[in-house]
Amino acid sequence: MIKEKDLQKLQEMKEDITLNYRPVEGNRFGDYTFSGDLDEAKKQKKVKKNTEGLRYPSIDNLLEVVDSKYKLAYIAAKRAKIIKKEGYSSVDNKCEKPVGKALEEILAGKVTAKF
Repeated sequence: MIKEKDLQKLQEMKEDITLNYRPVEGNRFGDYTFSGDLDEAKKQKKVKKNTEGLRYPSIDNLLEVVDSKYKLAYIAAKRAKIIKKEGYSSVDNKCEKPVGKALEEILAGKVTAKF
């Protein structure tokens, strides 16, 4: 027998959980799958989508800024490590991954290195 106060606690917990489950065919773990919190998805700001794939930023444009592919790879790796650690990029990025963000910063002229 469930006590009245336990029943109230369960009801409060149920109200706090805002998970969205939707039916999916062929799911081996049951008929439903977790699709995330709808409120959180609405709160996230929209990020520009990189539709060009690996062609953005262009290696030709990057080599106009940095004179060597080796230097470019070195600078991008170092900056990507910093971006991943700090979670901050100095330009408005299309890319989602740290290396892409670093290459966009190099292309924008925000990152320089002395050799």
